[in-house]
Amino acid sequence: MGLSFLTPALLAGAALVAVPVILHLIMRRKPVPRAFPAMRFLRQRAAANRRRLRVSHLLLLLLRMAALTGLALGLARPTLRGAGWLADGEKPVAAVLVFDTNPRMELRQANRTRLQEAAALARALAAKLPAASQVAVIDTGGGPVSFSPTVAAALTRVDRLAVGTASQTLPAAMQEGFRLLATLPDLRHEMVVFTDCSQGAWEGRTAADLVSANADTAVLWVDVGAEGAQNFSLEAIDLSTDQPTTGLGLGLTVETRRSGPDANRPVAVEMLGADGRYARRAVKPVTWKEGQSGQVEFEVTGLEPGVRQGRVVLDGSDDMEADNTRFFTVEVGTPSKILVAAPQPAADTGRFLLQAIAPAALRKAGKGRFDATLIDIGKLDATPWDGYQGMLLADPPPLPPRTLDLLWQWVAGGRGLVVWLGPRAADAGRFNSDAARKLLGGRIVRVWRNPREDNFLAPANLDHPILGPFRRVGDAVPWQDFPIERLWEFEPNDLADGAGPADGAGPADGAVDSAIPVVTYRNGLPAILEHRVGQGTVVTVTTPVSQSADDPDAWNMLATGFEPWPFVILANETLLHAIDTADDRNIVAGASAVLHLQRRDVATAFVSTPGGDDFPAPVDQRRGTVTVTTTQVPGNYRVRSGGDVGGIVRGFSSNLAADCIDARRLADAGLVAALGAGYRLAQSEAELVRDVRLERVGAELSGWFILLAALVMAADWIVANRFYAPRDDAGFAGANAGPSTVQKAPPPLLGGAGMAVRGADA
Repeated sequence: MGLSFLTPALLAGAALVAVPVILHLIMRRKPVPRAFPAMRFLRQRAAANRRRLRVSHLLLLLLRMAALTGLALGLARPTLRGAGWLADGEKPVAAVLVFDTNPRMELRQANRTRLQEAAALARALAAKLPAASQVAVIDTGGGPVSFSPTVAAALTRVDRLAVGTASQTLPAAMQEGFRLLATLPDLRHEMVVFTDCSQGAWEGRTAADLVSANADTAVLWVDVGAEGAQNFSLEAIDLSTDQPTTGLGLGLTVETRRSGPDANRPVAVEMLGADGRYARRAVKPVTWKEGQSGQVEFEVTGLEPGVRQGRVVLDGSDDMEADNTRFFTVEVGTPSKILVAAPQPAADTGRFLLQAIAPAALRKAGKGRFDATLIDIGKLDATPWDGYQGMLLADPPPLPPRTLDLLWQWVAGGRGLVVWLGPRAADAGRFNSDAARKLLGGRIVRVWRNPREDNFLAPANLDHPILGPFRRVGDAVPWQDFPIERLWEFEPNDLADGAGPADGAGPADGAVDSAIPVVTYRNGLPAILEHRVGQGTVVTVTTPVSQSADDPDAWNMLATGFEPWPFVILANETLLHAIDTADDRNIVAGASAVLHLQRRDVATAFVSTPGGDDFPAPVDQRRGTVTVTTTQVPGNYRVRSGGDVGGIVRGFSSNLAADCIDARRLADAGLVAALGAGYRLAQSEAELVRDVRLERVGAELSGWFILLAALVMAADWIVANRFYAPRDDAGFAGANAGPSTVQKAPPPLLGGAGMAVRGADA
């Protein structure tokens, strides 16, 4: 049991006890001697009066000093630590409330969303906080972070929280909270994290280290997740291409997942019309299995040229609306013109690439994705390149520096080039001219041979756009059935070692000096490399497809193996990636979208949001691009530049990330890994009360001390009036007692008798 002061600085007020002493000394007046008879009797009476007044003055002095001391102690807010009826208070705390406001917090249970449940528990918690506590509210949506003026103001902010695309993770929001708590070192620190304990919130994330590093802060986890929720989820959408050719169908694959019992619910595809309304194009019944994922495939045909936008929707409603719609944008156009250059005889050395990108049957029907032209590589300089969006070089020999420089300038203007290196590169010394290294972003070193046929393409992951179509089959791609016996060992430029382009021939603005490996072989050497050149792209494949199956010196079986469908996909995707303008047509909500307008004569473009609002966006006139950063709301966006006549229209779609809508509960082992061992989890208001760590500091005694000071001042008033009240014999004594002194009595501290008559020599 002990005594402490919440505001000890105010104890300095106790120094005011000197005031009554000073007043008594100042107001003490010297007696005036007067000649008066019968002095013997008066002197005896005066001595008695002096003894009585000394006692009275001392008592008044002590009372007034006690009153001032009581006021000083009361203002210093003394508190009594210990147990008993006095020790029932709690010291103010600095509390930070952290909320997950991702879209999955819209999940409803008992007609209440997870965010509404969190707000209700936050109000219950705030009612338990001690008076004068400092409270701050932080959410994953971002925004300014500070302590609210009052607890009521903090609760008002809680009520205004809304779900939306997150700008930070829960651990990042907690980190901000810990930094804010550090600004109030004198108060006890508490943090309450409101989470749905879902896989979307914590899969691959952890806050255990963060909590351990801030052990002085009491962290309470409040679980607002829903048990037994029934939800249909459209988790992702995969397009066959975002640049379909006129007359060809658009393939869509939608990933689905069910939480709850088996059910039947249809899924539909709708396209956005010129009137701003969605028209249904296809519907499929879907059987949803409990706890299982699935896929729904659609084929949309008859798309007109231009930017086309649509959505995949779930028919009906469920416990969470945020994952019931997926949006997409494609740009439908005519077949891209491609120039295929192969060594003599070009019809033989270039036929595999030609048939892969533009099959004869599709070319005759006018439905090919590419309009390809095959030429002898020896005639490359004599062939006009204008009008071609891309070029394929099949097993090129060392090219003249002038041709390579022209190719570099042509690619830098926004075109695409794919180079399949082969045996005709012959001598690395001759092939590795400065112009070749500048164009390809590296150099060939030597031919790597492996006659055992145990080397093949081995992509580490399928994240790159070139490998996107292989995600549908994943590990089922039989790369081992297409062995690679020979390949060029390719070494990207290393500018740090001074191995970049010579003669000061630096790349154009925006170029990357070194090629980046995209796919490797099983032996770890680069198989496919990407090199950005200005506004264009160069893709290099380090093994050729220019040799026939009966050639004993064939380097690989990519194009000649049994059912070589992986090669066909690879040939198309490398070319599509090279000629793609890199428009961000389908992005994750919150990411930036970069669109190529192909115009540099306009300074501003206008963006139309899914909600119907329009806002301007500046155009990078040097690059002819517009960057849109306000993409937090999922949906279809339109970008217009120029007027209605002759203007350019682009578009993109924004979709929620998979973890934003993944409300599946995390297992207990996952919670331990994410929250740390010994975490305290409350799931109801009752558990919230029991789990809050209270630090009792005793009852404040300010009121008692102020009451005591008031009582002392009242006693001062009574005593002053009692000791200095006029006496009945005052007049007689003044008339007959001889020499005497008439003096004012010291006034009481607050009121009381202002005047009194004292006897002689007082």
